[in-house]
Amino acid sequence: MKSMVTSDANLNAHLSSFQHKKEAGRFYQDMIVLHVNCSQEYMKLSMHFLDRKLLYVSLLLCNRALKSMLIALYIKEEGRQPMSDILLEDILRMFPEGSGMNAESLIFIQSLSFLSQESSLISKMKPTHLMNLIKRADELLLQISSLLELPYQSYHSVFKM
Repeated sequence: MKSMVTSDANLNAHLSSFQHKKEAGRFYQDMIVLHVNCSQEYMKLSMHFLDRKLLYVSLLLCNRALKSMLIALYIKEEGRQPMSDILLEDILRMFPEGSGMNAESLIFIQSLSFLSQESSLISKMKPTHLMNLIKRADELLLQISSLLELPYQSYHSVFKM
């Protein structure tokens, strides 16, 4: 009788652990989709503010879109939310070989992040230069989105809408 109780307890613990992992997986999948959707909305808003010649706001939103998509990729790869800002090493590790993501992509991401903190530099930019940055960010968002392998709700280019 004692062994039967022990095995039932072990079975319940195993089922509870399995159920917890399943729920956590769904939670993280939902978080990934949320971040992808946020990236899409940030880019739409970025274009909206670019049209209104609010270059700094446009670049901030573009940078935020990239960060949100990188968080989605981090969640997929690590199975958890990042505890702080994602480091360059983390980003490099998340990009598989042959994905088209390389050192140039990392430099662009870091440069965009730097520029979004320097309003004085942005004020000297022409809208066409900012448009080129946004187009490159849009391309990267498409590439990162494809790494997420979502069955639905992937990122769509803001230039093909």
